[in-house]
Amino acid sequence: MRKKYLFGIILLLILLVVLGIYRVYKPHQNVSGEDAVASLSATELFTEFQSDEKNANKKWVGKVIEVSGIVSSVNESAGYISVNLKAVTDGGINCSVLKKDLSPDEKFKNGDSLTIKGKCTGFLMDVNLVDCVIKK
Repeated sequence: MRKKYLFGIILLLILLVVLGIYRVYKPHQNVSGEDAVASLSATELFTEFQSDEKNANKKWVGKVIEVSGIVSSVNESAGYISVNLKAVTDGGINCSVLKKDLSPDEKFKNGDSLTIKGKCTGFLMDVNLVDCVIKK
């Protein structure tokens, strides 16, 4: 009887290790294959979070949304490009895009008009979108 419990525990540990390895090395997925639940302007989304963050979190966090706006800054670090869309004078929408998801000729500069689709992760001085793709 004791051998069966030991065997079961060892089998469970092996399955947990395999699952952990899979999750760590799983390829990155962007939201290009997912449908957006809403299309908003950068100003609308930022204002919604700024006025009532609790309800905006319930409404948008974890959901894929399309946001349109004007580029206020672009920063590159490691394998990511962070595109900030201007919403109001003191805040905006921060969109993280993997460099490998962009074509080499795609460059952004301040003042460009963009629509970006991404998964909302919440509000931290700016509204943050991750796993983003650029929509034309």
